[in-house]
Parts: sequence; C-alpha cells; structure tokens
Amino acid sequence: MMTDKSALTIEIEVSSDYYEATITMFRPSTIPDTEVHEAIREALRRKNVVYGVDYEAITLFVADGKNYVNQAIARGIVHVNGTDAYITPHVNFEGISKPIIQEDGTVDFKNLLQVSAVKADDILAIKTVVKEGSDGITVTGKPVKHRPGKDVTWKIGENVRIGEDENTLYAEIDGIAKMIKDRITVSQHIELDEVGPATGNIYFGGDVLVKGNVLGGYTVHCDGDLQIQGFIEGSIIMTKGNLTISGGINGHGISDIVVGGKLTAKFIENANIYAKGEIETGEIINSKVLCDNKIVVRGKKGLIIGGEITSKYMIEANQIGSKLGVITSINLGVDASAIFELKELKESIQALKILEDRLKAKIPMLRRNVLIQPEVGVHEDLLKQHEDSLLNIEIQLEEKQERQDELMDALRNVNQGKVKINSIHPDTVIRIGDSKYFIDKSLSACVFSKVGDQVVAIGIERV
Repeated sequence: MMTDKSALTIEIEVSSDYYEATITMFRPSTIPDTEVHEAIREALRRKNVVYGVDYEAITLFVADGKNYVNQAIARGIVHVNGTDAYITPHVNFEGISKPIIQEDGTVDFKNLLQVSAVKADDILAIKTVVKEGSDGITVTGKPVKHRPGKDVTWKIGENVRIGEDENTLYAEIDGIAKMIKDRITVSQHIELDEVGPATGNIYFGGDVLVKGNVLGGYTVHCDGDLQIQGFIEGSIIMTKGNLTISGGINGHGISDIVVGGKLTAKFIENANIYAKGEIETGEIINSKVLCDNKIVVRGKKGLIIGGEITSKYMIEANQIGSKLGVITSINLGVDASAIFELKELKESIQALKILEDRLKAKIPMLRRNVLIQPEVGVHEDLLKQHEDSLLNIEIQLEEKQERQDELMDALRNVNQGKVKINSIHPDTVIRIGDSKYFIDKSLSACVFSKVGDQVVAIGIERV
C-alpha cells in the first residue's frame, strides 16, 4: 500500500480466482504521464497480468490525474461449467397420497389425490438436456478448462414410452407409476395395506390387492380383479373383474357391491350385492343379493338367513331360513338386470302418473281462462305448454307400461332355476318366475324347481 504520498505509488491486486485485476494508485501532480504509464506497465508485469488488460482505462487513469482505489484494470474470461442433464418426475413414484383442498378451503380426507395413478398418454417425467459450457482464461493468461455436463439416460420398465423429442416419458396404459429396480414403470397392479384414511377412495384401471381391510365409508372402483385379504366394512365396491374377500363382508346395511365377474367371500352380512358371475360364500345373512349366475353357499354352516336372494340359475345351500322364523326370500330364474329395470320402471311410472294427474286437473282451468279472457295471450300460451307436456307424459307412460308388461310376461314364463338345500325353515318364500312356494314347515334334503305353474319340492323329508 501507499506509504509515501510524495511519490507515485501503484499496486495491482489479482482476485483469488485470477479472473480480475484491480489497481490502486496515488499520483502526485508533479509526476509526468510517461512515468505513470511506465509504472503501471511495470506493476502489471510484476503481477504477471498479461490478458484482458483494459488499455483504454489505463489511458484515462493517466490523463485525468486522479487517485484510484481498487479499480478494475484487467478481466479474464470466466469459464462456464456445463449443466448436468436431469429428470423431473411429473408424478409421485412413491404413491404418497395428498388430501384434496376443496373450493371452500376444507380438506377432503376421503377422496385423496392419488398422485401416482396415471392414464394412458399422461406425462411421467421430463428430461432437461445437458447444457454445454465454455473454457476460460485468467488475467495471467492461464487457460481454464470447463467441466462438461453429464448426461443421464432413461431407465424405463414396462408400459412406458419415450416421446419423439426423446426428452419426455409417457404412460402407455392406465395404471400406477412406480420405480421398479430403478426403472420407471406403469403397473396395472396396485397393492395397498388398507383402504382408509391413509389412502382415501381408490379408483384404478387395473387389478387391486388390499392386504388388510376396506374400512367403512370408503370406496374402491377398479377395472380389473379386486382381492381383499381382510374384510369389507360398510364400503362401496365396484369391480369389472372378480372380487375375492378372504375375511368376508360386513356391510352394516350400507355396503353396495357390484361385481362384473365371480364373487368369493367367507361370508356376506348386511350388504347389497350384485354379481354377474357366480357367487361362492360360506354364509349370507340379512342381505340383498342379485346374481346373474348361480349362488353356492357351502362350508361349515352354509347358511342363508334373512334378506332377499336372487339367482338366475341355481341356489345351493346347506340351510335356508332359521328355526326362529326369520323371513327369507329366494328368487330364481330371473336376470338381476330385469329386476333392476322393473324397479326403475315402477318408480318412473308412479312419478309420471302423479304429473299426469296434476296436468289433467290444471288444464280445464286454463281452458276456462282462455274462454273468459281471450284477449290475454298468456293463458293460451300456458295452456299449449301444459297440453304438450301432458301428451309427452302419456307417450312415455305408454312406452314404459308396455316394457313393464313385457318383463312381467317374461317373468311369468320363467321355468328354469333350482334351489338345492339340506334343510329349509318356515317363513321362507321360494319364487321361480311368478310362481312361489311358501315354507310353513321345516324340510330337509330337497330340490325346489318349477313344474308347470307350480314350484314343487322333490325328495322331501320331514325334520
């Protein structure tokens, strides 16, 4: 640093990274410019500053006669390292669920956001490519090599594809995105420990395995097979494939279960069931069961007690009804879909008839108003609307009643369907088509079928 203010003092400082040099100069006015120029060049030589020297700035320093402290006098070229390529996931490959924040700010803890569930053509991840760097040079003239960026390669598993830009990864199917052996994979199979607060409701396009229970108040919808190793407790279940419940179903009177394939369960209690395939279980207690195939209730107990059980082909059980006189209804030979349709038709016809009665009561009053006040056009317009509505309702009623009659005729003509039991108890009703058999005494080892217009029991033995 400057120690003698009567003499020219110049000091050059080089930055720690050698990319910049600064000058600190004290110049008495008596020192000529040529001496100052030479002193600056000598100071630069001593510090070995040979690159990026700003000679225009030096000329300015000399010409203005001022003193300077830490003024830049030379700059190198800073090296720029390359940027590594990296992959940004667009889904959570660990499948951690998040609560949904609703519009009013409340949190829905049942319908959780399943961030790892994807649809076909969804983006799974995007690759940011390597960014090239550049070399540098210090003010001392030393070249500095940059560090090149490192590339990353896609590690992909099944059911994924790389886009045309080679930087976007897409799902090929509906499923669950996950990392399997460090490879991004979309699986049509999902495994859950339990369906409840931690998972929320499940909606999945493949197979689902639940290792524990499906807790009350939660829903599982899947397009494949559903296997539950625990119990169903007051839940809503819909699967297009087979449903297997190792523990059984305790519906608490609120479970609605729809199965596109076969249903297998240890027991069914207090539930509403519709299965297109066969049902096989150990007990059916106080439930409404509709099956487009056959129902087999076997095992230690093999009981059907209470409720309403409908099968298109056959019901086979060890025991139907109870000695305590629990009302049990058994229906054979009818498609469950026909029963659904009949129920809907009945409700729809009833609602239409109420509307028809109201319109028929109001139209005469509107007609009188038109006659009394013909100059008021609103009465005439309103009358026309009501008459058109009545005509439309009458057409709908005619169509629905015709369809209801067709289904009832089909029901009356049903002859197929059998009930095979080891024992059956009073207060049980067996219907095959529109014929029925009321059990008033306990029977054993018999088969019920329809002969002509009657349901008969073959091989009867009194208990």
